[in-house]
Amino acid sequence: SVSASEDKTVKLWSSAAPADNLKPLARFLGRGAFNDIDHHHQEHMFATAGTSLLLWDTSRTEPLQSFQWGADAITGVRCNPAQHNMLGGVSSDRSVTLYDTSTGSALQKMTMQTRPNALCWNPMEPMHFTLASEDHDLYTFDLRKLDHAICIHRGHVSAVLDVDYSPTGQQFVSASYDKTIRL
Repeated sequence: SVSASEDKTVKLWSSAAPADNLKPLARFLGRGAFNDIDHHHQEHMFATAGTSLLLWDTSRTEPLQSFQWGADAITGVRCNPAQHNMLGGVSSDRSVTLYDTSTGSALQKMTMQTRPNALCWNPMEPMHFTLASEDHDLYTFDLRKLDHAICIHRGHVSAVLDVDYSPTGQQFVSASYDKTIRL
C-alpha cells in the first residue's frame, strides 16, 4: 500500500509486514504537498494529486509523468481499474479532468457548478465515473459525453465527501459531512 502526506512524502508499505515493523519499503519525495494518492490496478505505479497530478513508478525516485491543466490544486485522483491508461482528477477550481498516461496528455476537462470532492470509477463500466459533490449530490458521468450527468443521486443534506464502488459495480457507498453513509 502507499500513503501520501502534506510533508511532501509518499511511503510504500508492505501489507504483509509484521505489526511491529513500522518502516516503509520505500520513500518518495515530491516538490509540494500531496492531497491524494491512488495505486495503479495492474502496474507497480501510483498517482498523486497536489499542485499537479504525478504518475510514479515504485522503482524510481522521480515521477514518470506530470499533468496539469490550469487548476490551483488537484485535490483528488483515481486510476481507472479497467482502462489502465486513464486517470481522473478533481480540482479546487470545480473542475474534473481526465488524463491519458499512454499519450502523456490531458483528454477532457469540465467544470461543475460546485466543487467535486472525490471521483470513483465504476469497475465494471470503465467509461462511467461518479463524483461526490459539495452541493449534497453525487453525479454519474459517461466520459464520452461529459456535457451532462447520466444520473444524479440525491439524499444527503450536506456536502458529499467521498464515494467508492463495490467490486461488482452495481452499488456504491457515499460519505457526507451530514454524518451519514449511504449505499
